[in-house]
Amino acid sequence: MTCKRIGIVSDTHGPLPQEVFDLFSGEGSAQELQGRCVQCLQVAFDQKGGVSLSEVPATVLEMKPCDLILHAGDIGAQSALDELGAIARTVAVLGNNDLTPYWCSDGDVRDLRSLTYEGVSMVMTHMPTDLRLALHGRPPLVMPAVSALPQLAIHGHTHVPKVELDHDTVVLCPGSPTRSRNGSGHNVALVDIEDGRLSAIALLRCA
Repeated sequence: MTCKRIGIVSDTHGPLPQEVFDLFSGEGSAQELQGRCVQCLQVAFDQKGGVSLSEVPATVLEMKPCDLILHAGDIGAQSALDELGAIARTVAVLGNNDLTPYWCSDGDVRDLRSLTYEGVSMVMTHMPTDLRLALHGRPPLVMPAVSALPQLAIHGHTHVPKVELDHDTVVLCPGSPTRSRNGSGHNVALVDIEDGRLSAIALLRCA
């Protein structure tokens, strides 16, 4: 069984706290990781490819380094991408506060990224409204930016962590590790992939 882990962060607005690097590089114990868990979800697929989410105990989480890191915008400092890129390949999109060009280990940072990793199709953009347009468009004037709905869609901007389903697409906002909003705390997310499919999603407190 092949298992890969993706670290997802957004709305850093500058340098990252050490806890983010520890979580994404796999430093620390499984108990520490489980203690930071706000929500842990198992992703299941039926025979027709339909997707469901169910909450599971944090004890299923294991500490290990990320194989890929995604940044959903409002970066705030090039150093954040440089340091994340030292852990694993990093892909990022621009946020509404990113007024200067940035570079990540995957190349230049654009408004929208569409990629496939270990068999899982993903779309990422900063604003949730832009994500909805990218997925569904606004026919007949605006057509979707993607030819097929992805397994995972990621946005930032709200600073509030959330996981929900849009038909059979898992929509994820990791929150913000530096600027809490609506009492949500400082957060990041981990996504595990097994054998070409999403398997688990964890929302974590990082401070």
